[in-house]
Amino acid sequence: MQNITQSAKKLHISQPSLSRTIIELEKELNCNLFIRNSRSIILSEKGKHFYRKVKSSLNILDTAVQEVQTSQSPFEKVISLRCEKSSQIIPAVMQNLKQRLPNVDIQLVQRGFEDDWLDHCDFEFSTQKIKNNKNILLLKEEIFLAVSQKSDLATHDFVELTDLKEQKVIMSQPNPLRSIIENFFAKNNITLRPRFVTSDITTQHQLAKSNFGVCFVPQYTWFYSDYSDTVLMHLGPQKLFRNIYLSFPPNKANKKFHAQVMELIISYFKNITGK
Repeated sequence: MQNITQSAKKLHISQPSLSRTIIELEKELNCNLFIRNSRSIILSEKGKHFYRKVKSSLNILDTAVQEVQTSQSPFEKVISLRCEKSSQIIPAVMQNLKQRLPNVDIQLVQRGFEDDWLDHCDFEFSTQKIKNNKNILLLKEEIFLAVSQKSDLATHDFVELTDLKEQKVIMSQPNPLRSIIENFFAKNNITLRPRFVTSDITTQHQLAKSNFGVCFVPQYTWFYSDYSDTVLMHLGPQKLFRNIYLSFPPNKANKKFHAQVMELIISYFKNITGK
């Protein structure tokens, strides 16, 4: 859901100008891209489909521009790496790659995963196997529940899934991790209704610490955040896990520097898990 006035401010244009542009686009496409009410607008199903397609095309264009503008042998020393959404582990992975392969230009691309991408990067970090790609499991990590040391839950051996019906749940904006969590609970006939939503990990942490609510914390990929002032609880009786894969098209496996980058990424994740 989005307020048209707030959107106009973010785009640094007037609200009437944005409204006219949307109306003109809908007329040109001969369909309604948005569902409107008195206070906000949301994307219609056609709007969502159009957004995914346009976003795919723009990301492909951005990648092409980066490749031709790179200063060092753009088509010989460039490796493109895509992540699903903003991930806390990506900066550390990128730093490791740049330190070990200073002469290779690592291009980072961020976008969601649709089934019909027109272009594939050399590597993709994904929480699901990507069809027609080679998928290497980098890690399987448990998803813990962070609770305040003052919470009654902190004295339990684990947190029953049904206990969360009575808790103030803090979650991120929609992203792959949230989808995994929600699908897990849905399979157990529980619908999570977050009391507070923020994608800022520090805010989630501080709210859990102050006993405002509880939040979910991946076992390894948030390893540099200090949760010693909260209690990380197992969910039970069934634990929650997520997988992270390194995925790449088989036809790109022979690309120069590909094997080096792959080995460094695999080694980095092994060091994280201690395996």
